[in-house]
Amino acid sequence: MERLLTNRRTKIRFDDYESEWFDMENSIGQGDPLSMILYIIYSLDLVEMAKDKNELTLAFIDDTALIAIGKMFKE
Repeated sequence: MERLLTNRRTKIRFDDYESEWFDMENSIGQGDPLSMILYIIYSLDLVEMAKDKNELTLAFIDDTALIAIGKMFKE
């Protein structure tokens, strides 16, 4: 697992721009089949945050939405 997440390099491409290669401290390759599994494990506490009947968490792979319903902002 450590070899998968360390010693990685990347560059940024956008329109006509291309950066130099730079090191990534902790990362996983985009499109790697393990990325969604590792993200689900990492974000599990976030998904379990909604405890009240007026709170809801919706999650699918790497998209998460926290919804809270109340009459006033402080609720």
